[in-house]
Amino acid sequence: MTKKINIQRLVKGCKNQEWLAQKELYLLYADDMMSIAIRYSKDLSSAKDLVQETFLTFFKKIDQFDEEKGTVGAWISRILINQSFKDYRKNQKMVFAGEEIFADEVSLETSIVEQLEAEDILNLLKELPKGCRIIFNLKVIEGYNHIEIGEMLNITASASRSQLTRAKKMLRVLIEKRSIDNNFSKPNLRTG
Repeated sequence: MTKKINIQRLVKGCKNQEWLAQKELYLLYADDMMSIAIRYSKDLSSAKDLVQETFLTFFKKIDQFDEEKGTVGAWISRILINQSFKDYRKNQKMVFAGEEIFADEVSLETSIVEQLEAEDILNLLKELPKGCRIIFNLKVIEGYNHIEIGEMLNITASASRSQLTRAKKMLRVLIEKRSIDNNFSKPNLRTG
């Protein structure tokens, strides 16, 4: 309860443009936002920029925040994800290749990804094409459904599903290759 009251106090201070409240709220959420930004950025520098842009947007729009509709952390993360897509669309068109190939495939296997360390997963995700990586992040890590992803990215839900299937296949191949080379933090990782 004390944490909720403290956050409410910080939000009120931010609405009044109090620098110390903004700084404290930033410090409270910056690490969490950075961990999300890394998944959507090409490198650490871009992730840092994304976090900064997110907080600038958050502080500009703080008057629109309604604590009855959600938490501060969820709102900031939503701003970050939207900012990520906005930046991406501004710089290049997102390509979802081969969607028809994977549209009808359903994977019944237990996810190999669950066997990996977080650092291994992040390194593997960086090797996926941008479209696959974004959809994997949104579905598997952020928990959005395919309809929501389709609306965010202006694609169909079936395109989202097919890209997730494609991402999983590509991850499987990468995992198998790396497990043979023993490059993961867990020795003797084998996939079935």
